[in-house]
Amino acid sequence: MDYDSLKKENKPKLIEICRDKELKITGNKGVLIERILNPSQGDKKKATQNDLWKHILEQNKYKGEDNFNLSAKDIKKCSSTWSGEKNQFEPRLLCYQGHFEELPEIFKEMGICIFSIKNGLYIITKQNIYEVLKYKEVPLNMLKRDNTSLVLRMGNSETSLIDNLRYSGVFESSNFMNESINHEGLLMGRHYCSFDMNINKQQHKIEGVQFETDKCYESDNCIMVIEGKSVLKKLESFNLRQLYFPFRYIYDKTNGKKKIICAFITQYNDIISIWKYTFTDHLNMSSISCTGLYEYKFSN
Repeated sequence: MDYDSLKKENKPKLIEICRDKELKITGNKGVLIERILNPSQGDKKKATQNDLWKHILEQNKYKGEDNFNLSAKDIKKCSSTWSGEKNQFEPRLLCYQGHFEELPEIFKEMGICIFSIKNGLYIITKQNIYEVLKYKEVPLNMLKRDNTSLVLRMGNSETSLIDNLRYSGVFESSNFMNESINHEGLLMGRHYCSFDMNINKQQHKIEGVQFETDKCYESDNCIMVIEGKSVLKKLESFNLRQLYFPFRYIYDKTNGKKKIICAFITQYNDIISIWKYTFTDHLNMSSISCTGLYEYKFSN
């Protein structure tokens, strides 16, 4: 019997079918019967982030304002008025929006973005917080891997990619630090930052917001902060806070004593693209400026 045929049977008849055929609620037919007996568990379409955000904005009476406060509690309480699964309203998962192209459609339609300003507190803003990755034809630099290590070639994560670039001499080249790295493995793990900043002309106070860096290196005159992504398709953008928060944290702690180089790295179809950035105004996250694009490929 197929799903549509089973749906026509009443509940006692379904139980009888299970008994007569000695079916357990497993396997294809068992799953179909379970879906009919317990429609709240299986017959409902899983909500998309767009569905959830439409509900959150509606429940919090958001009408398109700029600079709108939204707390983690405001998001979680929306589960009480949601007819689907209740465990989908996890603020950290819903509010992590690393790329513009991944924004819920309702955000794109309303021209809004969201970011954390304090533990458990978010701001919905109409200011742009994404940097578009501009692709263009540049020379392809061939690299040789460092084959002296037994561990370096293990793994295919962003960290592994950055390690291989580091030991191939990329970051010490004239394209980036232009001198030897003295210290590495810096700023590993989670860190928390607090500062006043602008997004364009809009002011915000950041209080104890968590950030992480993929890698950080230091030389005599430079500090380099790196965010890396290994992707299955070309990225179109990234969230500015991924580079600005570690940049700003380091700038404030060092009083700007060394040049801070920021880099965003992607690998797609074996081509490694590295965008080099700076922030022309350390107080303004919108002041990001791309100072170079370089492409590499490992020959071995």
